[in-house]
Amino acid sequence: MKIGMVSKFGAADGLCVRANQVLEGLLERGHDVHIFTQSYTGSNLPEDHVHRISAAHLNPHYSLDSPSAGRMIAKESQRHGIEVLHVQMNSGSTEFLLPAFKKVVPPLVVTFHLAYASGASFYTTLFSVAWKASLFASKRYDQIVLVDPSQKPYFIDYGISEDKLTVIRNGVDTELFSPRTNENDKDDIVDFVYVGRLSFDKGVDILLDAFKEYHRENPDTRLTLLGDGMLKSQLENCVNDGSVRWPGTINHSQIPTIFRKGDVFVIPQNIGGLGLSVMEAMSCGLPVITTAIGETTKLLSDKEGILVKPNSTAAVVDAMRRLAENRELRRSMGKRCREKVEKEYSWTTQLEQLEKVYERATS
Repeated sequence: MKIGMVSKFGAADGLCVRANQVLEGLLERGHDVHIFTQSYTGSNLPEDHVHRISAAHLNPHYSLDSPSAGRMIAKESQRHGIEVLHVQMNSGSTEFLLPAFKKVVPPLVVTFHLAYASGASFYTTLFSVAWKASLFASKRYDQIVLVDPSQKPYFIDYGISEDKLTVIRNGVDTELFSPRTNENDKDDIVDFVYVGRLSFDKGVDILLDAFKEYHRENPDTRLTLLGDGMLKSQLENCVNDGSVRWPGTINHSQIPTIFRKGDVFVIPQNIGGLGLSVMEAMSCGLPVITTAIGETTKLLSDKEGILVKPNSTAAVVDAMRRLAENRELRRSMGKRCREKVEKEYSWTTQLEQLEKVYERATS
């Protein structure tokens, strides 16, 4: 099948990781894929399969695209005989305008990435506005892919037919994200790991406060954070003994090395669900401390991690203490995490589901 993907690819976030994995998976399965993008640095595609969208990048994660992007996508889709267009929602403004070209573009599939927000704050209010705008835009697509089952009731309540909705959760490359093979390689320091944007919505402020408090109680602890964002300046004020490490943003393929040196993955986010970084950590055999919001309460059991209240430093400290002081609990939870990912989050299954969505869109 000739498929056009409309997405960013270059940012260090879950959307781009998923977009790249979908792209690589479709190519491996023999599809002819063109991309329409504000950012692409890969080398798997011929030059004539990469179509650039002019854009003003508001931040690494979102852009205001040229108003001519829709016409360009329509023209190139016709020229190359593209059969279906797959848009990654929440990456650029083109996603809102493309349905206006429905008469001259192939059937439209959209993957809806934006998470719901928990709590009351200016930041979560902004997410709520973006959520509603994205819902409005999604209504005009032929098929909608959701990454979290908890998103589905919102779409149905908004009047979108259930037969247009398919839940395809994030998948994990379980060969790349594999556990460490020798426990003797690990020292006696308990390593907490975080991967994601350094932002309020991911609960990084809560994480830093919690680690600072628990580290005073148990100095044999470290915290490693991967990512970038508005809260990076707070890292210097957390502790002053070198126990907080920030390598910055690293290549996605290098993240498993960090996970294998870790003991516990922590992400006290106040939006979203069981995100890609959580599942990748689980695939590496790390137990998880995360927030009890949305579908996470159903997908992560108390045998695989600890769910905490949103915006609660004390709850995160308690969870850190419980796992840091019980090596056997960490091992048993980590083992179950790995088993769960291998069983339920294979990319092979997810790609098969996506191909069926394409078939429904074009039928």
